[in-house]
Amino acid sequence: MRRMSAGGGRGSAGRPGAQSAPERAASDARRGAADLPWTLSYQTVLPDDYRGNDAVAARFAAFAGAGLRGLELNMSDPARFSYDDVLEFLDGFGLKLSMFATGLSAKSGGFSLSADDEDARRRAVEECTKYLRWVGDDDVGAIIGFMKGMDRSRPDAAREAMRRSILELAPVAEQERTPLIIEATNRYETPIANSLADALELVEGTPAEWVKVLPDTFHMNIEEADQRAALIAALPRVMHVHLSENNRTLPGRGAFDFAGFLRMLAEIDFRGRLAMEGNIIGDEGDDVARAAEAVRAAWRRGAKP
Repeated sequence: MRRMSAGGGRGSAGRPGAQSAPERAASDARRGAADLPWTLSYQTVLPDDYRGNDAVAARFAAFAGAGLRGLELNMSDPARFSYDDVLEFLDGFGLKLSMFATGLSAKSGGFSLSADDEDARRRAVEECTKYLRWVGDDDVGAIIGFMKGMDRSRPDAAREAMRRSILELAPVAEQERTPLIIEATNRYETPIANSLADALELVEGTPAEWVKVLPDTFHMNIEEADQRAALIAALPRVMHVHLSENNRTLPGRGAFDFAGFLRMLAEIDFRGRLAMEGNIIGDEGDDVARAAEAVRAAWRRGAKP
């Protein structure tokens, strides 16, 4: 099932076919980005008071003006939000919800899918089940990164607990038709799913349509000896890719070879989506616009014969 927005969005309400100012700006930017063969999104936080919050509106208008197609949203607790209202709010800026990022929710609630305590692990599974049901959208999905757990004291036990959690959540993802997406994050953050091969091992035997793995260039730069081979092996389970610099800033502020990486994605016939993630330096809107242009420029360089 794919839920649709209950309304046409604030930007077009009452004016069928008309575009709001943010939508016009986004359209102009997208025409200039037409040569990028994947949609580009950005991960940010949606605060509880997003309605009527001028600062949030200004940020989201800036993201649309930068040519983004969607946002990956962190929320303190999705139970406080109406999914349809979030879609409608984004639609007012010409944006879509590309993914639900569970990191902030997991941190706020102290949830870990690899918890050594079985009751704590089960609570995390129950919470993640709520996330999947809240999304209920086969084109969105729930990203599991921080929620994998960060305790490195008993790595083997943590991986076994995470495997149990995935096996319990996979039928929920399939039933709700909402992808469960396991992010590969580096060894200094977690003992679980550091490389894409590690992530694939954890999800083995689950339906590839509903249990995915998420490559992130920051983590790949640390963990993958052969990024091309790692991506090719994971490709059937890759729905989207995170773009982040080697220093964990947004693209364009570090030394990662995005031109070569994007060219490689094209060569291996990656057909998913891209999302930028990273630490902000200065104004978020300006930083995102700068990063979006850096990605497009990298593609233009990388696409040259």
